[in-house]
Amino acid sequence: MIFLFAESCNRHTVVKYADENNDFKVKYKDVVSLGDSATFTFEAYNKLNQVKVLEGNNLLGLSKFVGKKAIVKIKFTKKGEKELVFVAEKEDKKLTKKIQALVVVVLPERKITAETNTKPVGKKKNVPATKITDAQIFINDISAYVGERCKKNNLPTSVVIAMAALESGYGKSELARNANNFFGLKDWTKDRSQAYQYTNQAYAGEVGNWYKKFNSREDCLDFFMEELLMHKTGKWRNDYSPAVRAYQENTKKGMDKYEAIEKFIGHLVDLGYTTLPKHQYISRLKKLISQYNLMDL
Repeated sequence: MIFLFAESCNRHTVVKYADENNDFKVKYKDVVSLGDSATFTFEAYNKLNQVKVLEGNNLLGLSKFVGKKAIVKIKFTKKGEKELVFVAEKEDKKLTKKIQALVVVVLPERKITAETNTKPVGKKKNVPATKITDAQIFINDISAYVGERCKKNNLPTSVVIAMAALESGYGKSELARNANNFFGLKDWTKDRSQAYQYTNQAYAGEVGNWYKKFNSREDCLDFFMEELLMHKTGKWRNDYSPAVRAYQENTKKGMDKYEAIEKFIGHLVDLGYTTLPKHQYISRLKKLISQYNLMDL
């Protein structure tokens, strides 16, 4: 899963290049705030007429190439995950291969100002208030819990926190807010009492899809670590435990921790965790880990 941020926000921003297509590549930022415009810049390797941005069967934007460049701006008006498709038209009217991306639209960032001592102390000036972003608040909220569980089970704390942050838009996606679901985990059972559907299924392109609903964020984090990563009961459809075992073996051998987590993330992609190209998913998580010093946890 993947996300977009507006330039005016102070949240962590990643500039993404999706270059798995031989005809063109697209550049855009990682997360977008509700109501802000997201800019997609396309660069053609060959002669192309125009490019389209689609969500499901809905055309969100279209632009003609001028020389080798085209720009599409889209203003998202609803929150949630957006599965986008980029496809270009060649001079012979044939279409290029599609490039896919998953984007999350979140609420505008809120800033919390920490209280400071306003009482003068001698001739010293007051210390400026510290601004804390929503991203940092989310990471701070889950760090201790994830760290304890990961230490107990020899899992990479930094990666689990980064995945939760990335895939939930720092806890602000619709699934995170209404279902305590930070990883887009689907519900394949017939019991809908603990399941959730997007409020606007047709718009989100999610008609018929149900997602797991958790009683708390801790329940979600436990399920992710125990069932997806460790495959504890074997009930989850996909088994990602080979990546965990390889990570544990690598750290046991004394492999550099940065190399170990990079291999771990890549192994998850190889096992089918995401449809994103391996280098992109690794790059996004490593950027988050570095931005918020998650390796120190």
